[in-house]
Amino acid sequence: MAAENREGVLLPLSGKLRAITLGAVLIALTATVPYLTLLNAFFFSGVFLAGMSAIYYAVIFHQVRLSYNEAFVLGSFSGIAGGVFSETLSFLLIALIGYRPGAEGLKLMVDWARDMATGKPELAEQLRTLTEMEALALAPVSLTPADLITGILFASIFYAPIAGLGGVFTVFRLKRQAAKVR
Repeated sequence: MAAENREGVLLPLSGKLRAITLGAVLIALTATVPYLTLLNAFFFSGVFLAGMSAIYYAVIFHQVRLSYNEAFVLGSFSGIAGGVFSETLSFLLIALIGYRPGAEGLKLMVDWARDMATGKPELAEQLRTLTEMEALALAPVSLTPADLITGILFASIFYAPIAGLGGVFTVFRLKRQAAKVR
């Protein structure tokens, strides 16, 4: 796109921080709350929605125009913050009370696969493999600080661009709506 018209107000730092915090909290919720974690099983749609929500909040609440680049960067920061927050929360849940976020969703998906494979002997090997993988995924674990840092790193790497794309999508939709109104 050519240079955009930059009339209007710039997003204040407090607005950026609130948007990033909103996105981070939504990411943590979709990564740790039972059954809500299923959103992220479908192409990280919970993270995408968190990026969308963060940018929507920033644009609507502060009545500012964001470029696609600004939306991507702000959404990406919310993805990074969400990765840090959700992984830290997951680490604490596992270490303190032994709860593994996403375990319910995994069990639902494995049960669904079992139901689909019932009466189909050609799927017996895949079902056995899936059952073994379920047992490994749900086995008790002990985590170290290195596991936390690795989890934060990988979550941030995955969540940042997805939340950024959610932000870009929001700006695209808002600009499209504004063009229809004119």
